[in-house]
Amino acid sequence: MISEKKRKVLSQNKMRFPIAIETAAAKELSEKERDGAFYEELLELAVSLANKLQACGAETYRVEDTINRIIEAYGVERVDAFVIPSSIMASMETDDGQILTKIRRLKSSETLLDGIERYSALSRKICAEKPSMREARAMLRETEKKVCRYPLPIFYLAAFLIGVGFGVFFGGGILEGLAAGLCGLAIGAGTRFMGRFHANAFFTSFVCSFILGFLANTFTAIGFGKNADITVIGAIMLLVPGFLFTNSLRDVIYGDTMSGLNRLVQVLIIGVALAFGTSSGVSLARHIFPNVVFTLEPIDHPLWIQCIAGLVGTLGFGLMFNMHGRGIPFAILGSIISWPVCVLCMRIGLAEPIAYLIAAAVSCFYAEIMARIRKFPATSYLLCALVPLIPGSGIYYTMDFIRRGMLSEAYDKGMLTAAIAGSMAVGVLLVSTGFRMWGVGKKRRASRKAAK
Repeated sequence: MISEKKRKVLSQNKMRFPIAIETAAAKELSEKERDGAFYEELLELAVSLANKLQACGAETYRVEDTINRIIEAYGVERVDAFVIPSSIMASMETDDGQILTKIRRLKSSETLLDGIERYSALSRKICAEKPSMREARAMLRETEKKVCRYPLPIFYLAAFLIGVGFGVFFGGGILEGLAAGLCGLAIGAGTRFMGRFHANAFFTSFVCSFILGFLANTFTAIGFGKNADITVIGAIMLLVPGFLFTNSLRDVIYGDTMSGLNRLVQVLIIGVALAFGTSSGVSLARHIFPNVVFTLEPIDHPLWIQCIAGLVGTLGFGLMFNMHGRGIPFAILGSIISWPVCVLCMRIGLAEPIAYLIAAAVSCFYAEIMARIRKFPATSYLLCALVPLIPGSGIYYTMDFIRRGMLSEAYDKGMLTAAIAGSMAVGVLLVSTGFRMWGVGKKRRASRKAAK
């Protein structure tokens, strides 16, 4: 217990050394001396940090796990966290049986990989050091200031690289790649403009896909490329909710049903917007240029060209998702691993969904290994490794069949695309669950040794 005399000394010097004094006092406070204010601050800290992670695009389980770990690190045993993409609900039971609850609404989010890495590192540091609440809040503010975002020119460079890389990756030539890159710039400008006015995802996707469909076919009509479909497919990778779709299925399979269904509804809304926007833009362009042949067979590039093109597109995504630091080469290296595995599996006769499942599993294994070597979340490595596997062409051709009224073909293509995305989710889930079980077993063995 802290004596009355010592409390007066701490109070007199608190203005001069606030963090040091509070830390010293916190170390001397026993479990019984913790009042309601301490628990309120602890719950607020955990939810605030989890909310920062969620705003950066962290997975549902990571957000929930952050809340649980931080609160349990301070000796609280009863913690419950429930997270969906737009909200966080957390509650805890204090030593005297009082129930405290916090609800936090997320208004907007983005994929900010540097933020995920920094906030995850902060969570581990808080759990290990158990600083005072004042010190922990200061650490959170400092971390928020350090989160890096690339300047606007890098954002446009990323959009251009995505278009160029995947324009060639999906079977286009140099002209189709450059045309897809220019369309990527237009999409980037469109999303930035819509973001200023807080336009919803449906309207933003519709407008950008309309611009894409019209520009891609116009470029082909004036001789800047021969295959408008490939140009659209390359650039539409910026708009296709491939990660969202895969994560939605992953959440459902993992047991986060509400979160998975929420994401799946978002995917359907964006998909409808892309279908209407792209088909409207394509129809307008082909009405203006009726005598031009817009669709040709894609080029069957050698595997090494596909890998280089996929690497360029993956680098674009890494820059767009604000990946920083020396881990960038290791992250984009995953794309060179995942796609050859998928191609080789199909060449030996495996069905496409099985090939994608194996490639996704290999990608996840690589991401988990790199995360443990470099002490960073596996998310950055996993997203980059999965980029070439995103079924962008399947989504586009499904929309194109719907536009042309070929419903049977659209159904077949759509089901195959859904099967591929589901297989990728299963592959990732199997490996990540295995590593998580291994981690739990390792902690239990360590606790048994400590008990002896």
